[in-house]
Amino acid sequence: MKPFFLNIILSLAITLFIGCDSPGITTLVIKTAPNAEIVYWDAGKNELYAHSLGQQVTADSNGYFTYQVELTEPKVLAVNSLFEVATLYLTPNSQYTLIVTGDTLLLTGSNIEYNHALRAVDEFQTYCDAITYTRHELESAKTPEELKRMYSVHYDKAADVIQSANLPSKFVKEQMAHLDYISRMIVAYITMYSVQDKTEEWKAEFKRMADLSWDDDAFLSYRGVVNMGSQLSPMKYAILEEGDLSTVQEPYRFMFDHCKDWFDGKALERVWASFIYDDIMQGNHTKVFIELFEEFKHQYPNSPYLSVLQPGIEETIRFHEGKADENLYHILSCDSTMQSVADAAKSLRGKVVYVDVWATWCGPCKEMFQYIPALKEKTEGMDIEYLYLSIDRPQAADTWRKTIPYYDLKGSHLLANETLTKAVYRELGNENGVLSIPRYLILNREGNIAVPYAASPDNPEEVVRQLEEVLPQ
Repeated sequence: MKPFFLNIILSLAITLFIGCDSPGITTLVIKTAPNAEIVYWDAGKNELYAHSLGQQVTADSNGYFTYQVELTEPKVLAVNSLFEVATLYLTPNSQYTLIVTGDTLLLTGSNIEYNHALRAVDEFQTYCDAITYTRHELESAKTPEELKRMYSVHYDKAADVIQSANLPSKFVKEQMAHLDYISRMIVAYITMYSVQDKTEEWKAEFKRMADLSWDDDAFLSYRGVVNMGSQLSPMKYAILEEGDLSTVQEPYRFMFDHCKDWFDGKALERVWASFIYDDIMQGNHTKVFIELFEEFKHQYPNSPYLSVLQPGIEETIRFHEGKADENLYHILSCDSTMQSVADAAKSLRGKVVYVDVWATWCGPCKEMFQYIPALKEKTEGMDIEYLYLSIDRPQAADTWRKTIPYYDLKGSHLLANETLTKAVYRELGNENGVLSIPRYLILNREGNIAVPYAASPDNPEEVVRQLEEVLPQ
């Protein structure tokens, strides 16, 4: 999935500062769009860098929100508004203004050199991360030396910002280490995914990167821990050991166990915790993480991350304990005769059907489930049926069955087989065969598609209006 980013204007407006007599009070005034959502969360060394852990607030009608905190030492705060994340370095008894617009980035304020350094690292990370979701110039590198020349333009720019500001040596060392981590991941990613002929030259460069030591203290504050922890082990297995990743039976277990090849101590604790929380945050409820969490808890019984991970793991346990009662959740059989959406709903012929095309791997699909109860309340008494058509792969059948009672999706359910899935892509996809989900449609009583782009559950009034237009037909 491609991330969507908007740039931020960050500027200091002295007149907006709120005076504060208490020593150690730090004030951050955020100016964004009127009534815009703002999420902020601690992003320090003992914190998991996750949007879902943040405090959600709303700017006032003029677009302002004031954050205040009493500090005895500096802290790193992540702030998200208008889909852009700013990582801020806040010091005791300081004042800042964060102005969020849509097209420019400028950062000023108290101790602003720290924030310029953080932003420089973030910009280098963003440049390199783009390789995972779009065509990237770095993919054209023919040799490790050429790759380094290409990314060094951006690396050197960030390094100049960090090293030219006369900041404390510990802070400089930490941010330079972060640039190093990003660079090493670029080498790993290009070698793994872009180099077709993995020559000894490329393997040697990957090994050089792999053999470099890690600064545990700097690593604890690095914001790319999840990707690094989850990708390095499979890459090493495939590139240096020439292993076949397709033969790995349990990829999560593999990554968890092999992280010990790279990290130990607090660095390993941070990687493991971030790895577990990423599954929780995505709402995947992958069963093996119950076991992995128990191992984590045994090795790190006093970990500051346990209080964050425990509730999510309890939800994963609840997810796997649920069973679909076929009196409430009607599980339909998918047979070889099903060649269209109409065929998928043939057992419901004679009813108007609201179809939800989804998959267990689709986060936005599951986000929409929270609006289903309100929608069903509004459609109570209407002569309609709900059909949840999953296009999951067959190996996800167990997760699919458990997702149904977990989200209390009363109605009819069908897991499409390979033939029907291909037909759904042809029928509902665009000219390139790409299908975006969640996708909603309404079938008439004959089973034909009457509304190919029906409103989503979070817009119940429009769904009702569309159903009412189809019902008399």
